[in-house]
Amino acid sequence: MKYLKPHAWNVGYKKAVEIQERLQKSIILKGSAKNCKLIAGADVSYTKGSEIFYASVVVFNLKTMERVEEVTASGKVDFPYIPGLLSFREAPILLKAFEKIKAEPDVIILDAQGIAHPRGIGLASHIGLLLDKPTIGCAKTRLTGEYNEVCGEAGSQSPLMVKDKIVGAVLRTRKNVKPVFVSPGHKIDLKTSIALILRSCRGYRLPEPVRQAHNLVKKTATKKIGTHPFFEKWDVSQFSS
Repeated sequence: MKYLKPHAWNVGYKKAVEIQERLQKSIILKGSAKNCKLIAGADVSYTKGSEIFYASVVVFNLKTMERVEEVTASGKVDFPYIPGLLSFREAPILLKAFEKIKAEPDVIILDAQGIAHPRGIGLASHIGLLLDKPTIGCAKTRLTGEYNEVCGEAGSQSPLMVKDKIVGAVLRTRKNVKPVFVSPGHKIDLKTSIALILRSCRGYRLPEPVRQAHNLVKKTATKKIGTHPFFEKWDVSQFSS
């Protein structure tokens, strides 16, 4: 996959916010993805105390939910963890992974926020803009917004509100299991985002593309750290995050 020429990543807080505010104006929140055939999940992991990040992208056939392609990438982290600026920390390694993809997906789901973000441009939106692809944020935790409690049945949902604006939905994907926080990233609307999340779930809390991307990147990170002689006699799973 190709992506648009990105801006600088290793910048200060003020510059990063300026970049977000500029890019946010280009986000498109329309698109039904009616012809979606391939859907991808992406995730990032790292080893505690290390400057190395790992990213994975797994592509599925939406109709059969069969795996079509999977790739991983690794690289050094150049940006600190700052709430609301996750894109500047994780997007570079994600783009490195997407660059390897041959079976170009029609829609991408990330374990991150879309427009449910203090400046309306979370990691899912940022990646969508750079790839020029429909993206969906499906996060395990809330970053911003208010909502009413969701009932326990799978498929139940509650609007995620910032002031008087709906920025996403709190969605129960599995009965009596914690909900996920869904928000459109780019080139897709909320209704379609919710439908695709539910359609791609296979009995777990997270949609299958994201769940499998998560499993792959954790396995990759654990395997990489385990190849170092220092860790040969240790249980390296405790170092993954």
